[in-house]
Amino acid sequence: MATPYYTKQPVFLEDPSGRFDNILNRNHQRTGYADSTSTRLNFPFTPTISVIQSTNYNQYDLSHTNFQQRAFDSHTNMELNITAPMIVRSTEEAEYVYKAALWIRSTMKMSWASDDKPGMPPPILRFSSYNLYKNVPCVIRDFTWNLDSDIDYVEANIDGDPIRVPVANNFVLSLSTTYSPKDVRDNFSVKEYLKGNLKDKGYV
Repeated sequence: MATPYYTKQPVFLEDPSGRFDNILNRNHQRTGYADSTSTRLNFPFTPTISVIQSTNYNQYDLSHTNFQQRAFDSHTNMELNITAPMIVRSTEEAEYVYKAALWIRSTMKMSWASDDKPGMPPPILRFSSYNLYKNVPCVIRDFTWNLDSDIDYVEANIDGDPIRVPVANNFVLSLSTTYSPKDVRDNFSVKEYLKGNLKDKGYV
């Protein structure tokens, strides 16, 4: 059975740093990735994506008035909540979903003492969705993966260790966008943003 997990999808999350040994595209010849060092998590079954943007205003409370004035303080980075169905129909797909969960948790941790560069913070990932959002720099803040009791499981063998993965489950992720001060200074302007010229640079 052909699996869609190793094919580039309209919605995906990618780590271009190559820090995690490329565990999600082990069969690189089937992926068609331009960069074999990057790791891409594909969401082949249409996820639900909630986009949250907000602006902060300070309130000035004046005595003996009916209304309060508000002054702009800041615009907050966009938050994305993703609920992605992860369907498992074979041992190959069970292995992918297991390794995907492992990869997600790894990207939320800094390098440790025995790693090559101890103390390095988690990598900046790139999120793309239907070409509405393209190459958006982000970090994972929360990850939820429920192993339900009322569903069948598929058994797979990971390096000689048998594991079981539910045939239908959801990955629930909370992403926060992040931009370096230099990138914002050099590339961002509201005028260009309004024209749509900054989409390829990850501004949302």
